[in-house]
Amino acid sequence: MRASYRLSLALSAVLCAGLVSCSSEQKGPQAAKPGTPAFFWASANDAYKKGDFAAVVKNLGNIAASDNEFKLKAQIALVAINSGLGRGDMEWADQLETGSKAARTRQLDFRKRVTTARTEAGQAAMRSVDIVHKLLATLKDEQIPVAFGVPEVNKDKPVEAEKLLKGVLPPDAELDAMRAKYQNRGVLLSVARLGDPSGDIAKATSALSGTDPKVSRASFFAYAAGELTELSAVFGPKKLDHAGRAKLLLEEAKEALAEVPQSADKAKLQKKIDEAVKKLPKP
Repeated sequence: MRASYRLSLALSAVLCAGLVSCSSEQKGPQAAKPGTPAFFWASANDAYKKGDFAAVVKNLGNIAASDNEFKLKAQIALVAINSGLGRGDMEWADQLETGSKAARTRQLDFRKRVTTARTEAGQAAMRSVDIVHKLLATLKDEQIPVAFGVPEVNKDKPVEAEKLLKGVLPPDAELDAMRAKYQNRGVLLSVARLGDPSGDIAKATSALSGTDPKVSRASFFAYAAGELTELSAVFGPKKLDHAGRAKLLLEEAKEALAEVPQSADKAKLQKKIDEAVKKLPKP
């Protein structure tokens, strides 16, 4: 009797263990192993939804460093996000510079933040041009996957920036929050231009939604040429004053534009690039 009771308990324990195991197996696929491309891809997606674009860049950078199934999607996204961060910081720096001219005090604090913003914009620009350069040699498909849709962030300039234009420098925490809003706005507008050449947010949202959205190869390189041309301005004589890097971005913009069929828009952008090159200091 006692032996039978013990056997019953043992069988119950085995059944319970089996049920727990089955239950855990039915919860869904296991999480990606840390350090793998799948892990970085999942982390990038989570960060993108939260509007943490610095974390997106970091995770996608880990993916783009090696050959894997996510590499191309990561590279395309990195061009757009880095461009957006760079142009957001450029706009932020211009606001600070305007404020410094109206300020009666703390001009040095204004200038330090202007320099920091432009330096980081320059770094983002260099990350973008590096990836575009690589894609010019490797991107052959006529349809290019775009993994990230238009982010759900505010497209408007922060109203708090009015303080800056009047020469008032708020506390550091408030300034950092304002800068983040400019960067978010920059990424939003950059991704919108990738999804729609005119930058129409509604059209871009529609184009980049659904399953496996794509843009044409020519459209991507036209977009890249335009972004690099705009980013080159941060290296101008009244900005970071680095003619060599400005020239590099403009040369890559020309190469990207060479991959685009002739059109009125191409001719317009080509003229803009040529004019920017002419303004560069002579060696």
